[in-house]
Amino acid sequence: MDKVYLTWWQVDRAVFALADELRKHFMPDVIVGVARGGLIPAVRLSHILGDLEVKVIDVKFYKDIEERMEKPVITIPLHGSLEGKKVVIVDDVSDTGKTLEIVIEEVKKAGAKEVKVACLSMKPWTKVVPDFYVFRTDKWIVFPWEEFPVVVRE
Repeated sequence: MDKVYLTWWQVDRAVFALADELRKHFMPDVIVGVARGGLIPAVRLSHILGDLEVKVIDVKFYKDIEERMEKPVITIPLHGSLEGKKVVIVDDVSDTGKTLEIVIEEVKKAGAKEVKVACLSMKPWTKVVPDFYVFRTDKWIVFPWEEFPVVVRE
């Protein structure tokens, strides 16, 4: 599968673009970051939007590129109530959409009044088209927090 490599600068621009649109269309009370890929964008969004509360949920689905488990599994559940809150779920990419389906369901169970999804990217085949996203691609995305060349001096 072809890959696209994103830089920190590109990610930061994308997060600022998401923040601008959230301010205009859906200012959340709480951000739910999907571990692991959604955590850095979620924390960055929190800072940009005025230090909003960030909650974390961890869902495992991928084993490797194009290798998934049968279905996503929540490994770290949401803690605390979201009763009456406007919540934005943040992830790096909506690929199959199965992870986001589970997270949306969990956020609603926690009592959220309104739920939106914001991702840096989405794949054309996803079952969950984010309410806010920056770009669409059919390539495997390598985010800057995933791959960093290390030089070892011998």
